[in-house]
Amino acid sequence: MPGNNAPIIWALDVKPKYLNPTTETAIRLSHSSSDWDNDPLSTTWLIDWKEVSHEHDYSTKLPEGHHSVTLKVSDGKSQATKYASVTVEPEQIYPTKTLDLKYKGVRYSAGALTPEFPNIVTPSKEEMEEHLDTIRNDLGCNAITIDAGAGYEDNLIECAQLAIEKGFDSIHVQPRYFNATVDETVQNVGRLARRVRELREISDVVVYDLGHEFTLETSGIVPGDGWFERLDYLVKNPDWPKEVEAKFPRMFRDLMAVCNQNYGYKVSYAAIAWCEVDLVPWSDESFESVGVDAYIQPVSGATEDWVVRLLSRLKKHGKPVNSTEAGCLTFSGAGEIGGCVTFGVWEGRQYDEEEQARYIDRYCNMLNKARIDGYFYTQYNDTWDRGYGLYNGKKRKKGFYMYKSYKRTE
Repeated sequence: MPGNNAPIIWALDVKPKYLNPTTETAIRLSHSSSDWDNDPLSTTWLIDWKEVSHEHDYSTKLPEGHHSVTLKVSDGKSQATKYASVTVEPEQIYPTKTLDLKYKGVRYSAGALTPEFPNIVTPSKEEMEEHLDTIRNDLGCNAITIDAGAGYEDNLIECAQLAIEKGFDSIHVQPRYFNATVDETVQNVGRLARRVRELREISDVVVYDLGHEFTLETSGIVPGDGWFERLDYLVKNPDWPKEVEAKFPRMFRDLMAVCNQNYGYKVSYAAIAWCEVDLVPWSDESFESVGVDAYIQPVSGATEDWVVRLLSRLKKHGKPVNSTEAGCLTFSGAGEIGGCVTFGVWEGRQYDEEEQARYIDRYCNMLNKARIDGYFYTQYNDTWDRGYGLYNGKKRKKGFYMYKSYKRTE
């Protein structure tokens, strides 16, 4: 008489998978198992060594801390066992405050941007799903800017489709063609416009952002072979305004023409506060909103008062005004330099999540004075050890909880 074959557990799945759950998150346990003898299988789940369920799939909430998960699958004669662990984080660590904005959002990268910024990696569709759920439901964001670099347009469109399904009220689709020439950028933006138009026809919450900080990201507006060289040029050459002023108007005329031809809906853009914002033709009927990357950066004179004055001045165009990017790195002193990401900026600086949290608190309090329409935190997903991202690996940063504590007004 042949002997019995033990069951095989092919996979033990714990979701959420890419971000630790909180005390208010339903943790979903499931498995894939089989038996060579086709015997009926029974399931036993144990959490922290206590039996909790015999269902094939099991969901529960757990208290803060580290927990062990044990799966036992039996055919009645022999048993297979598999283990996993779950780290549960607190639901909230800062008191809830009000953010007097229509749109509360973050920037999310659906594809790598450029080798110059290796901290942005391309998420899988499964990761996108979980990240967008966290942004929408956990952070309480009703808006999102989705970007991606050249070659990742499919990811950009796919992520925007997911965002539509998840019910965001405002979805900015933003291609970023690093180091393409002005003419190449115009052609690329026009080519993608046709695909974004199809999204817009599905949902009118989709906004096509023509791009982001062309002066630094596009080749040929100011000298430099890459983002860092162009930034260095702007810092060291006081005559840079002449070069930007000479090239920006033509670039935007060409962008308007190609988008009117291939898109047909209103657009937006994310402008640099100190060298682009007054050169973009916001009054053109093609623009649905004004967008500016408005960091608080005291080291360069960009105090809260300066940013409030800037945002208030931009209301003269009679269109919604959005702070399209502003955030803080995660090391001591980062709040003074805001959006500065030059190499070596954090050398000798201590990792400090509270610095990021304080900056977000400071920025949101400022926005309640500015009374604009929307804010998009700099970055949800990055892999820098001391970067902007609101989470690092599977762990939420303090900045995540501070931003979460701000509830937008309806």
